[in-house]
Amino acid sequence: MEKIRRDRKAILVFLLPGLLVYTILLILPIGGSLILGFFKWNGIRGAEMTFVGIENFVAVYQDPSFWHSMKNILWFLVLTLFTQLPIGLLLAVMLSGQFKGYKFFKAAYFIPQVVSTTVVGLIWYFILMPVGVLNEILEILGLGMLIHNWLVEPSTAMTSIILINTWCGIGFHMATSYAAIQALPSDVIEAAVLDGCTGLRKVRYIIVPMIWQSIVSSIVIIVTAVLKTFDLVYVMTSGGPNGLTDVPSTLLYKQAFKYSNFGRASAIGVILFILSVLCTILSLRITKREAIEY
Repeated sequence: MEKIRRDRKAILVFLLPGLLVYTILLILPIGGSLILGFFKWNGIRGAEMTFVGIENFVAVYQDPSFWHSMKNILWFLVLTLFTQLPIGLLLAVMLSGQFKGYKFFKAAYFIPQVVSTTVVGLIWYFILMPVGVLNEILEILGLGMLIHNWLVEPSTAMTSIILINTWCGIGFHMATSYAAIQALPSDVIEAAVLDGCTGLRKVRYIIVPMIWQSIVSSIVIIVTAVLKTFDLVYVMTSGGPNGLTDVPSTLLYKQAFKYSNFGRASAIGVILFILSVLCTILSLRITKREAIEY
């Protein structure tokens, strides 16, 4: 085994299949989008591709709907980070106590994660529609003043989608945090409890620092997942009404398949890719701290 590790040709042979798949499925499409961003093309095979330089990027920069979608995705990112991860962590801490029936709750919390996003979006669409279940329940309870057109009103539309996305993703972060907590040495936790470090103090000063690498991974996953959000928004509102809930990915879709402007859609895709890379690097730098050995 040691001889194989030193053999560069053997290493290359083992790496080659993965590199080929990575190049074909990721590198080439990114390169193709970058090139296409400098052309005007309607997406029809054989149609003329006109070189327009940076015109598509300038058009995206000057488009108010793009900046509105960026505002939406920023709100999406902030609210998701401050709801999905903390709730998932707290659920993991609760479940790590392994109380009676904890396995049922662990499965129940994780179920939204394995259900198709399209199914989730449709279910919540029928719940939140003007004559949906939520408004009917509020009416029955005599809380008519709380009834809203949840997916149409500017004050509730985007936030409703974000909270549903939070509900979907809590199970994943609960599972990763739970696994990290279970891997902690029990003697360290027991010593902390004996010293009087219990409840939220134990979570803040013992558990969180010791599973910090797992938390950082969750933050990166949330950042990258939010920036490419498409399916939930498209299923529930299609970016409407009148672009109210558009995010960059739905704007990209509309430019490509509704307006047949593949050049501008590619420009949005390139900007979104660069933004994803920058946000990932920034989140890693902000959350960087020395690992705790135990």
